[in-house]
Formats: sequence, C-alpha cells, structure tokens
Amino acid sequence: MTTVLKPELPQTRASRHRRPTFDKKALPARYSGQMLYFMGAALIAGAVVHYPIDPSLYTIICVVGALVFLLGTVVNEFVLADERPALSKAVSLVAFSLLLSFGVGLVGGGIQHFEQFPERSAWMTPIGLLMSYVAFVAKDSKGRWRHLVSPFAAGVVVISALAWLGMTSLAGTISSDGHSHDHGSTTETPAEQDQAPAEKDGAPAEKDEAPAKQGNPAEAPAEPTEDGHTSHSH
Repeated sequence: MTTVLKPELPQTRASRHRRPTFDKKALPARYSGQMLYFMGAALIAGAVVHYPIDPSLYTIICVVGALVFLLGTVVNEFVLADERPALSKAVSLVAFSLLLSFGVGLVGGGIQHFEQFPERSAWMTPIGLLMSYVAFVAKDSKGRWRHLVSPFAAGVVVISALAWLGMTSLAGTISSDGHSHDHGSTTETPAEQDQAPAEKDGAPAEKDEAPAKQGNPAEAPAEPTEDGHTSHSH
C-alpha cells in the first residue's frame, strides 16, 4: 500500500520576510502622540508669559512649540486615528488644534508665573480658558456649536470672570518683580539697620577729613619784615 504525500508548497519570499504591522493602539505610539501635545503646550506656555523679557528668543520658542503641537495633532488625528478625516475637516482640525494649544499655554503660563508677571497673567489666564474651550468644542469630533451656549459653557465663563477679578485684585498687591507692595512688613527693617551703621561710620570720616581740607598755616610762605626778620604769627 502506497502513501500519497502532499506536495510541499514553496514559501514565497514575501511571506518569509513580512514586516510586522504598525500597531496604532500600542503604548509607544500613544505615548509619542500625547508627549507631542504636552511638549508643544509647555513650550507655548513658557513663551507667551516670558515674551517681554526677550521678544526675539521667546518668539522662536513659541513658533517651535506651535509646530510641535501641530505635529502631535497630525500623529494623533491622522496617523493613529482609525479613519482619516476629509480635507476640509483636516484643515479645521489643524487650525483649532493650534488655537487650543495657545489657550492651554495662556492658562498654564498665567498660573505658573503669576508672581513674576501679575498684571500680564491676570488677563492671560481667563482669555486662555475661554479660548481653549471654544477650540476644543470646534476640534472635538463630538463637539457641536450648541455646546457653546450650554450650562457647562456658562460655568466656564463664570470661572473665567472670577479668575480675572481675583487675579487682578491680587496683582495690585504684587509688583512686577514678584515682591509685595506692603511697606509695613518687617522684611525691610534689616536693610535699614544695615544702612544706619554705614551712615554712622561715614560721619567720623567726614569729621576726620575736615581738618585736612582746612588750610595749613605752616604752608604759607613767610614774608620778611622791614627789619629783615620774618614775621611770626601768634
């Protein structure tokens, strides 16, 4: 009895060297997308609040942060997304993502650096909060314009108004260099005490210099008298 053997099918080169498919839901992919979001927002936050210190430098940092945030948008919304949006949707997505990044940057920078820039942070924080909410509603796939007139939107407006009022009142008590305007504090007492000994030490020095500034009678030339003797002043 003979056994019929099934012929072995030849393996193709493509099947033997097939590359593993890219997993969009894998942890490294999701981490990279979110890291680009947060890094872009952090760079924008630092740039918008420190802009008066060095405008040219922080303008560059702000542009770089915006590009990083936009790159995160492309990675999360196009590469990692299950379905790619249409062209019109993609343009609005990128535009409102950029607006969202500036809103988050204004809120984060205004809160973190309120002590250093109180007046600037007082208007940055509420504006950034409103900007971020509007941008998120327009960017989110489930967001609708009716969400802008919802009770939650009213709560965002109230919180923004309270933040502006509170931070403006606090900004009046803090100088632009981060120090309080309270002149009655005891922190200035040591400086005054240190200045007082300096003034006391300077007073004897002025007294010691006074005789030196006076004319020395010995330096005056002696004029001979008529009898040939020099006159002596008593």
